[in-house]
Amino acid sequence: MKSRTLLLVVSLVVIVALVLFGKELLINNPKHLKMALHQAGANRSELEKVLIHYKNNDIDEDKFKAAQYLIANSSIYSSQRTELKNKSNEPVVFNPMAYPSVRSTREARDSVFGISHINHQTLYDVKNLKSKYLINHIDFIIKVWRNSPWKENVDFDQFCKYILPYRVVDEPISSWAEILNEKYSHILDTLSSKSILEACKAVNAQLANDIFFDDRWYLGGVGTQTVPEMIKSGSGNCDDLTVYGASVMRSLGIPVAIDFDVHGRYNFGHSWCVIFDENGKSWSFGPGEQQPGEHHQTFEEHRWRRLTRVFRRNFGITTDQLHPEAKDLNTIPPFFRTKNIEDVTTEYIKTFDVEYKVQKLPIKKDYLYLCIYNNQTWRPIQWGKLKQNTVVFPNMGADIMYIVGYYHNNRIYPISEPFILEIDGNKKYITGSSTTLNKKFFIDKISGYEYVKKDKDYQLLFWNKNKWKFVYKRKPLKDSLLVVDGLYENTLYRFQDISRPFTVSDTITFW
Repeated sequence: MKSRTLLLVVSLVVIVALVLFGKELLINNPKHLKMALHQAGANRSELEKVLIHYKNNDIDEDKFKAAQYLIANSSIYSSQRTELKNKSNEPVVFNPMAYPSVRSTREARDSVFGISHINHQTLYDVKNLKSKYLINHIDFIIKVWRNSPWKENVDFDQFCKYILPYRVVDEPISSWAEILNEKYSHILDTLSSKSILEACKAVNAQLANDIFFDDRWYLGGVGTQTVPEMIKSGSGNCDDLTVYGASVMRSLGIPVAIDFDVHGRYNFGHSWCVIFDENGKSWSFGPGEQQPGEHHQTFEEHRWRRLTRVFRRNFGITTDQLHPEAKDLNTIPPFFRTKNIEDVTTEYIKTFDVEYKVQKLPIKKDYLYLCIYNNQTWRPIQWGKLKQNTVVFPNMGADIMYIVGYYHNNRIYPISEPFILEIDGNKKYITGSSTTLNKKFFIDKISGYEYVKKDKDYQLLFWNKNKWKFVYKRKPLKDSLLVVDGLYENTLYRFQDISRPFTVSDTITFW
């Protein structure tokens, strides 16, 4: 009874504090703040201690608003982690860098995971954030921002979005700001020009010596690394590098966001960092890799890295309409349920609005989806509202293969033929053909990066009436070349499992 009374008193104090101090921010999103406090459950008192601290002990309007901002938006964040234990219930550590190649790492991982007890954990921020951690983080990061040479060019709103956050994506929470500031702040002291852009370039040049990309980390199986883990390992996949790069920049008061795409001509996707200079202009860069001004070119140099849409990950819950209106979010694809992203495609490429006229739908649907082929499935990347049998999908990248479909019972049902959105914005449909190409094709890799294996059977499939259908099975030649023939023009093919879809004419084109 006493604990319930104490909780009630604390809650009343917080409500009074919110009304008297920091009212402007509260008006902007009272629902999110109340929701976070409600979802915190037994941890609510820890979050309320932070708000009370900045009302009674450290009366600083910026800090109070920063605390509100972090707590209000923490409800959408969590850390995913996988723990391994042996038969004796002892922790098992799997280090993908202990093996010489991707193949040996995969084999070792499968072996370790096969004999281990696996515990998948989801740690929700609102239920685990502690008052001491948040207060220390807010105090330090605000001091960094206020002491930065570009303070007058980074307003409080930008600070909250791009410097203040205590996490980047889904990495486990850690204390990183002071550690990274101590490790890299000396670089800023050596600069003659104290601009955001020059500071980023100088720090990123040092990151090239401290971290490097290694795709063996995709096989780690335990989730995104924390900043302290990255300092120790010195390597990671693109998400690891993005977390580390963004954290370093923020620890120095450099405003940085995370941009990402879902590949249109390659499996999976990619993420990178973006800084904002004194004029608010965005500059993309690869942490420890490409510098601002250079990074953008990578999308032009690699044909398989054609952009479909680019999204910016904000810490705060966005008000942008990136998903269809739906009372039940389960009726829309999972990607469109994301609450903290905005579309920034036009900052990177020329885009086109894609219009499609619907002939017939088997069931009534108000919204349709434009999909790319990614990781063995048609993945929705844009939505449009059906109006008078016509749907328009705005701001799409070109030189990409798409298909139109509807979402029902947790999957996409295609309703159009696949088509190529050509570089001039025109659509070229892949409708199939009765014309056989009298030509043999010798294939050494089947997905842009997956080489043909000489000891494997390959099943060729083709797309027909909204399904993949079997053509034939082939074994590679002794020199690991796969020979295919008897193919038709303007027809979509792929090999079972990992292959990218492809069409044939004089050559093979993977999509």
